[in-house]
Amino acid sequence: MAILSQNEKRVLDIIQADPFITQQDIADELDLNRSTVATLISGLVSKRIIKGRAYVVNKEPDIICIGGMNVDRKYVIQGNMVPETSNPVSSTLSIGGVGRNIAENLGRLEEEVTFLSVAGYDHDYEWIKEQTESFVNMDNITQLKDVSTGAYSAILDHEGEMQLALADMSINDQMDLAWIKQQIALLSAAKMIIIDLNLPKETVNYIIQLSKSKEIPLIVVPVSSPKMNRLPRDLQGVDTIIVNLDESMTFFDIPVDEDCDPDELIDLWLSTGIKQVVLTSGSRETLYGHHDGVRASFQPPQVPQVIDVTGAGDSFVGGFIFGQSQDYDYEDSVKLALTNSYHTIQSDQTVRLNLSRTTIIEEKNELF
Repeated sequence: MAILSQNEKRVLDIIQADPFITQQDIADELDLNRSTVATLISGLVSKRIIKGRAYVVNKEPDIICIGGMNVDRKYVIQGNMVPETSNPVSSTLSIGGVGRNIAENLGRLEEEVTFLSVAGYDHDYEWIKEQTESFVNMDNITQLKDVSTGAYSAILDHEGEMQLALADMSINDQMDLAWIKQQIALLSAAKMIIIDLNLPKETVNYIIQLSKSKEIPLIVVPVSSPKMNRLPRDLQGVDTIIVNLDESMTFFDIPVDEDCDPDELIDLWLSTGIKQVVLTSGSRETLYGHHDGVRASFQPPQVPQVIDVTGAGDSFVGGFIFGQSQDYDYEDSVKLALTNSYHTIQSDQTVRLNLSRTTIIEEKNELF
């Protein structure tokens, strides 16, 4: 038998006594975080001690997250770039995708999350799954033949300036109407649905109408300004949009060089039928607006040292949704969002490894 850690032995003993126990019950019995228990169980699976998720039955996931995932590769040229020949580089490999990043943030915050997306039959997806499944239910990922899992590659000069980027995200087009309709039973049972705009427009429309008819809170997270055209003008059925200034100006056809009042953007968003809006603008004030007339602004805490901003937006979204899922009011939800973003950009990880339900609440109380 494989060598087990003390905690793995403790978890295995409990599972052998009650094969149908939930991860949360194991966590409570051992005084551990649920995310820690999920990691221990993943280790037992990889060591072939147990045969997988069927041995530990989680409660029906409350949150369904739908969107993109990909592997990010960055190459930094050592010296000056020389075209048409081999250049020595240093490289890094990381997991990306707005929907996947948000799902992992929520999983580390001990929410029950199921992620819906598409992938190829390749090593990239196997690596994404390996790094994600301890925190997120990946059982409903659709793998497709003859396509590649989403991939992003960037070539940077020695000063960190991008020289070339290559994005192969065509697989996201496979998340079409036929695909999403196969998930209707899962979606209809959700407490909350989150989508990013890597989805095709017809899929976005379908999910909005489904959420409206089933009265399921729907959170929309834009990916970039160019993808704002995937969002319909009538947004009745959308509970929340978490959006930045540039994406908002693009959606409402406001020229980039025009002076725009962020408060007016809040009004414009609410006029589409959305229930509540969170408008971010980097280090400037974050604005909140609700259709019942509530307005608020929040100054993000000043970060002493920025290491990597890659996961800032997704960590913000994860913090806000965690607050809403736990029935915090809008003020504490925004503060949780700002807290998660504040600490994430001070790490070199897209989703920080020390994130947990206990730590984020303690961190929020320290910052605010």
